[in-house]
Amino acid sequence: MKKVIISALFIASMASSCKKDDAVTPGISKFITTTPGTSWNYQSTDNSTSVVSTYTRTSTSRDTTISNKTYHIFNNTDSSGTTDAFYNNTGNDYYQFSTLAAGLDPIDLHYLNDATVAGGSWNQSFSVPVPNSPIPGLMLTIHINYSVVEKGTSLVVNGKTYTDVIKVKSDITIDPVFGLSVTTTSNIYNYYAPKYGLIKSDFNLIASLNGSEVINTNTTDILMSSSIQ
Repeated sequence: MKKVIISALFIASMASSCKKDDAVTPGISKFITTTPGTSWNYQSTDNSTSVVSTYTRTSTSRDTTISNKTYHIFNNTDSSGTTDAFYNNTGNDYYQFSTLAAGLDPIDLHYLNDATVAGGSWNQSFSVPVPNSPIPGLMLTIHINYSVVEKGTSLVVNGKTYTDVIKVKSDITIDPVFGLSVTTTSNIYNYYAPKYGLIKSDFNLIASLNGSEVINTNTTDILMSSSIQ
């Protein structure tokens, strides 16, 4: 049961259920581009195994409404196929509607606020039921603290210089479950550039349950190329 609880938290997958698809008016917000046909090619490296994979994100011509909020639909394509990804930009706030694992309720991740100054932060907490739990109604309460480490800097990624970059650190904590303490050590940094959005991601997360390590993930994603329409 221990590994069921913890593993359910950190398997990243995109939500595929939503209310409806509608036509969208394309455009460029400061840290996201929704113009149909815009594409980003990423390389992902597992730093523990040195395994390298690639995936492409492409903006579609569709929006969808989920819980009274409008999300733009992107396609993520890798060697296993294509899935939908849902993003929203409201003012200075940027959200991704996704589920942490199959069977978990999707959540609205508030991954960026472009008005937050360096040193500033925002928080998010939510509870999700554990799928296939032997204990009916078992819920996990997760807290994420987002903090702006740097703002307005330059960063070279795959030979290209990006300016006005925002570097965001995410710290994840989980409340105890039935007296079992969950300890997390996270070094999660995401870098966002105007128009391009995510240009680099360092994801290093170690999770332990009552002192026993059950998760150790260390990956780096970088933007290799893009075609901004």
